[in-house]
Amino acid sequence: MKNLSNCLSGLVLSLLLLQGCGGGGGGDGDGSGITGDTTYTGQTSAAIIDSTNAKDIASGLASGAQQAVVSDLLSESGIDASDEVCDAGGRADANTNADETEGTITFTNCAMSDMQGGTIVLDGIVEFSVNTGADTLSMDFNVTVSYLGESETINLTLACSNISTASLSCSIRSDFAGIDGRVYRIDDITVSGSEASGYYVSMTLYDPDHGRVDVTTSQPLTYDCANGVPGSGMLTLNGGSGTFALVSFDSCSSYTVTVDGVGTSYDW
Repeated sequence: MKNLSNCLSGLVLSLLLLQGCGGGGGGDGDGSGITGDTTYTGQTSAAIIDSTNAKDIASGLASGAQQAVVSDLLSESGIDASDEVCDAGGRADANTNADETEGTITFTNCAMSDMQGGTIVLDGIVEFSVNTGADTLSMDFNVTVSYLGESETINLTLACSNISTASLSCSIRSDFAGIDGRVYRIDDITVSGSEASGYYVSMTLYDPDHGRVDVTTSQPLTYDCANGVPGSGMLTLNGGSGTFALVSFDSCSSYTVTVDGVGTSYDW
């Protein structure tokens, strides 16, 4: 049997941002949600979207959509979990208990080749815990991933059950700092499409001050902006009590938020 920590090291990339699984929730909280370790501590109740808060929510939405799309690119990059870890350079060091059922994996400039001829570089720490009796795995990621010119800091919690069977099931949650400096959370993430056709994103976004909104794509998102925001596309935000808004990404420098039929344009 392979050494467990080595197996986990090789599986990190394939599990890193697993798509198509349901997301986990979070604890209750108040305030801005800003913490030193980029952990979400904000509101978790459904947001009531109106003209006074839609701009704030849209700011986090732009960053959240980018993180979801980059996550999908990573999950589709074709890393073979059986390949040697850090095959293109760097290190992955495991520190575990005697049974290797819990511990940490530290990645230092760990470069891994993908099947498209590119390289994924991973830096940071992953904490893991395996319950062999319950057949479960949990992982907490605090890493920076660089791939195809994109760099993302990932604070992510992954929980999987039935890990030794074909019925593997996972929940995923990610916290991140938005372009406005506040800390947001996304979960229930699914992404489809491509760079050529544009991306369709579905997710739940947690705004630290206003709460939870469900996000779907009305027009596919394209990414060709140096500042990381979508250059085109439209997202629909659904909040509590039947409230909703549309966010249209007009260019690399502006976007429009429409609430109750009234659209307002803003600059990034």
